[in-house]
Amino acid sequence: MDNERSRKIKHKAGTIWGSFGLPFILIIVLAFFSIQSANFVSWRNLLSTVGFSSYVAIAAIGMTFIIMTGNFDISIGSMLALVAVLGSSFIPGIGGVLGVLSTLIIATLLGFINGLFVTKLRIPAFITTLGMLFIFRALAYIYTDNYPVYIDNRFWLFIGNGKIFKVIPLPIIITAVCYTVAYLVLRRSPLGRYIVAVGTNSRAAELSGINVDNIKIFAFAFSGFFVGVAAVINSANMGAANPGLLGQNYEFQVITAVVLGGTLLGGGNGSLGGALVAAMIITFLGNGMGLLQVGSYWQLVVTGMVMIIAVSLNKLKFYLLGQGEL
Repeated sequence: MDNERSRKIKHKAGTIWGSFGLPFILIIVLAFFSIQSANFVSWRNLLSTVGFSSYVAIAAIGMTFIIMTGNFDISIGSMLALVAVLGSSFIPGIGGVLGVLSTLIIATLLGFINGLFVTKLRIPAFITTLGMLFIFRALAYIYTDNYPVYIDNRFWLFIGNGKIFKVIPLPIIITAVCYTVAYLVLRRSPLGRYIVAVGTNSRAAELSGINVDNIKIFAFAFSGFFVGVAAVINSANMGAANPGLLGQNYEFQVITAVVLGGTLLGGGNGSLGGALVAAMIITFLGNGMGLLQVGSYWQLVVTGMVMIIAVSLNKLKFYLLGQGEL
């Protein structure tokens, strides 16, 4: 009887944490930096920071699919740099619209290639994407001779800097569209159920008739598409595609957002909405520390701590829900 009561209490605590934990953390972050810096709480800073969080949030949406299948991709930072310099360099020849489309296609293709290596060649995702991390970055350097590609196309620049009704940053709208598409795929289609099944037990999924390899390849390619979207937004925001600056430490920010958002590292369970909130937490942390003039090295320390805490909190939540062990 006592064990049953204890289990119910733990399950209720886990449910409460899963529903309100991230918003609570976000409120604490906002309150702390609002007290420390008057500039932080200004409407302009808050809105622009939410817009900038799309840089992490959009890729986190795609990464959620990969991690739900039991894999991850640490090459996305270098992928972002490569597709940004390629797509932006095409602008003089094909224009801004086709330049954006080519960026999305190339990014999807690179994600597809990662998926092929992981599934068909049976190379572990860590080794595959670690190797691609170096290859993609090197190709970006080689292609540009380590010079930034400056962007002056209005359409491309509008994607990262435009505002709807002269108030809402366009990246926020793009993030909402990406989230809606991903939500429909994950929660309202058979494909989403297959992803959950593969991440929960790939062997059982295979025995039930699901093509496990194709599902994993889709996850990598789908994630690549979102990296392409983020590449356009980020390079447009900077006004240039710099092969050395774009995507630095990006993969760790994105993975931290996904894990902090409630996605189980082992696969099978994920939260798209949680990833969005977690992306805002990470972005507001960076913005707040920047306003307080915290050194860049200490900001890296904080990012590392957040990643460790994210994994710990995730394990605690699933333990309370009876879906894992501490």
